[in-house]
Amino acid sequence: MLKYRLPSAILLIAIFSLAIWGLYNPWLFWLLPVVTLFLALLSAHEMLGLLRAYEPFRAWAFFGTLLIMGAAFLIFRYPDFARGRIIVSFVMLLIFTATFLLPLVMSKVQGAMMSVASTFLTFLYVPVTLSCLLGVAFIGYRYGKLDGRFFLPYFVAIIKGADIGAYLVGTAFGKSSLGSHKFVPEISPKKSVEGLVGGIAFSLAVGILGALYLPNVSEAMERLGGGIMKDPALGRIVGASVISLILCLLSVVGDLVESVFKRDSGVKDSSSLIPGMGGILDVVDSLLLAAPFVYAITLTISRF
Repeated sequence: MLKYRLPSAILLIAIFSLAIWGLYNPWLFWLLPVVTLFLALLSAHEMLGLLRAYEPFRAWAFFGTLLIMGAAFLIFRYPDFARGRIIVSFVMLLIFTATFLLPLVMSKVQGAMMSVASTFLTFLYVPVTLSCLLGVAFIGYRYGKLDGRFFLPYFVAIIKGADIGAYLVGTAFGKSSLGSHKFVPEISPKKSVEGLVGGIAFSLAVGILGALYLPNVSEAMERLGGGIMKDPALGRIVGASVISLILCLLSVVGDLVESVFKRDSGVKDSSSLIPGMGGILDVVDSLLLAAPFVYAITLTISRF
C-alpha cells in the first residue's frame, strides 16, 4: 500500500504547491481556482456515487457545484466588486429554488424528498466547504495585514499532518507487540486511539513550527496568543497549539463522517482514482468540515 500511497502523495503535494506558487504570479493566479474547481467536481461526482441509492439530481448537482465555485471565486477574488455580491446572491437563490423545483419539472413524486435532500447534501458537503479554502487564499491578496497565501498551506499542512501522524503511529502500533486499541470500530475499523494521539502530536508539531518560522503566520499567531502569554514566542506557541488542536479534531470528525457515508453505501473507498489512497473524496474528507473554521479564523485574524 505504501509503495502506491507515497508517489500519490508526492504528486498531490506537487500540484498543490504549484497552485499556491501561482498566486504569486499574475499570469498563473488561475491555477489554484482551477485545481479547486476540479477537486470540487470530482468530489461531487464521488459523493453522488455514494448517494446513488437516493437518486440525487446528478446533472444539476454538477452544474450547481460549478456555479457555487464560480461565485466563490468572484466574491473572494474581487471583494470590492459591488455587483459581485448581487451576482452571488442570485446564484445562491437560483440553486436553492431550482433544487426544490426539479421534482415538479421532472414530474418526479416517488423519492422526491430524498432526491432533493441528497442533492443539497452534495452542495453543502463539497463545493460550499471547498470554496472556504479558496477564500482563505485570497484574504489579503491585494492589501491587508494578513496574506492568506501563507495561511492556506499552513492550515492544510496541519490538517493533513493529523492524517499522516494517525497513519504512521497507528500502523506502527498495529504491527508491534503492544497492539492497538480500536477507536470507532463500527465506523472505521482501522482507526485506533494510538493513531488519534499520533495525529494530534503531528498537528501540534506542524502548527508550532509554522507559527515560529513561517512569515506572516508567526505575527498572526503572536497576536492571537498575545492575550494569554506576554512572551512573543510563547504567544505564538499557544495560538498555534489551540488552532492546531481544533483543526486536528475537525479533521478526525471529517474523516469519520465520510467513513459513515461509505459504510452506508457499502463501499470501501469513494473511488479508485488515486492509487493507494482511494478517491478524491478520501483525500479531502479531513479538509471539508475544517474548511469553514479555517476561513473564519483567518478572516478573524486579518481584522486584528
